[in-house]
Amino acid sequence: MKTAFALAMAGVLLTLDAGASTQGWDGRKLYRYTNEHGVQVLDDQVPPRYVAGGYEILTSTGRVLEVVAPELTGEQLAEKERREAREAADLQLLKRYNSVADIESARKRKLAIVQQDVAILRSNIATLNRQIEHEESTAARTQRNGGAVSPELLERIANLRKEVEVVSERLSLREKEAQAINSEFDLAASRYQEIAGK
Repeated sequence: MKTAFALAMAGVLLTLDAGASTQGWDGRKLYRYTNEHGVQVLDDQVPPRYVAGGYEILTSTGRVLEVVAPELTGEQLAEKERREAREAADLQLLKRYNSVADIESARKRKLAIVQQDVAILRSNIATLNRQIEHEESTAARTQRNGGAVSPELLERIANLRKEVEVVSERLSLREKEAQAINSEFDLAASRYQEIAGK
């Protein structure tokens, strides 16, 4: 008899709760949170000191209306942001490339442009150095013959040396760019294999 009564009451509560969920529940709310002793507490409010720990909002019959997640600490928030950034980067990587072979093709195309510039800059440096040697040879010949080297010739040599410095700096930057491209594509290929399993 008691069992039948309990089942009947459960049925009434379920019916009432189902009605509330379809018609919009406007009754009393209860809050379930965990206190400092790790014990779950059911109350009509959440004390401010427990809000950061997260809580649940329930109907009087125990149906969960909403779950409020615990607030993240600085470290947890930073970790979440790192994870989201990694997921976004992974998605972009999968959209951009269909295989590791695609990544290697893109690497070759990008490196080809930089390597062409590197070759041109090296050629320019070699040409400038030959000009410097020629001008210095002219100056040395003049001195051997007892003449004075003209200020114009000395200025040309100085300007050529400055130009070599400028072009050498540009060459160094382009060589570093080539290294950066290789590192970037090494990481992309490695990550692609991890997430795509190819």
